[in-house]
Amino acid sequence: MRRFLPGSLLIAAAIAAMTLLPPRSGSSAPTPSPFPAPPVAARRKPPTDKYPAPAIDPFVEAVLADKAGDLDTAMRRYQDANKISEQANTHYNIADVRRRMERWKQAVESYKKYVELAPDAPDRAEVERLIAQLEQRPGTVVIDGEDPDGVVFVDGKLIGPSPAVLQVSDGRHVADRITPTGHVHRTFDVKPATSEHLRMTSSREEPGNVVLSSNARFSGSWRDNGNEYRLGGRMELPPGRHETYFLSRDRACSPLVFVAPRPGEVVYVFVDVAESQRGCVSIKVQQTKVRFAP
Repeated sequence: MRRFLPGSLLIAAAIAAMTLLPPRSGSSAPTPSPFPAPPVAARRKPPTDKYPAPAIDPFVEAVLADKAGDLDTAMRRYQDANKISEQANTHYNIADVRRRMERWKQAVESYKKYVELAPDAPDRAEVERLIAQLEQRPGTVVIDGEDPDGVVFVDGKLIGPSPAVLQVSDGRHVADRITPTGHVHRTFDVKPATSEHLRMTSSREEPGNVVLSSNARFSGSWRDNGNEYRLGGRMELPPGRHETYFLSRDRACSPLVFVAPRPGEVVYVFVDVAESQRGCVSIKVQQTKVRFAP
């Protein structure tokens, strides 16, 4: 099996590590999350005297499953109890399970239902603070693919081998997954307190020593000095320094410059695009070498 060897950057975290990507800002590095972490421990409520007897059994079974760590069963049995008799405390416990499962948006919905059914609850202010806290959580994205040895970049930054799990701010983002013989380029939008799963499997072999990616909202290809450059694609270019103009000379403020590596290596070139006041396309270029060992 091939293994991934980082070039100009080192992978700083294991696959399961969570990284927060702030809103796209050129070459800025990932930063620790500014969002406070919600409580981790379970916070369950007991049934009240308003519960009819038929709703008690599934409620108790849900609590036992929750304590045993079987959150899926706990969720199902709490919902069964709610079908028999909808109760504020059951909604609270459902929200608590969803919170610990990191299903932030669904947890918020259940907490709001609790407040709706129990407007005079003594912990209403605390629950409303928790709702506000969860609503600020960044979105979670999982990026993987069926073809092996994939390396993931998001917004031009090396995340590491796939599957990659990361937190991103709300808004539009760019993902690239590179394998020894393929490449997939995707844009995706994330909303706060939501989860996204990007399956990025190469549908065909796409060898080449250069991957050219960008956050531009347009795509295309162009020819310059006998070479063809394709935005959002992988291509084979002669090793050495390349200087070309992004899409066309009259559209770019400055040339796109990068170094294509020798055969057997890949360079990931990310072009951060912003419209300048002069009307031309202003770009910032960053490149990262990736080597796939036999």
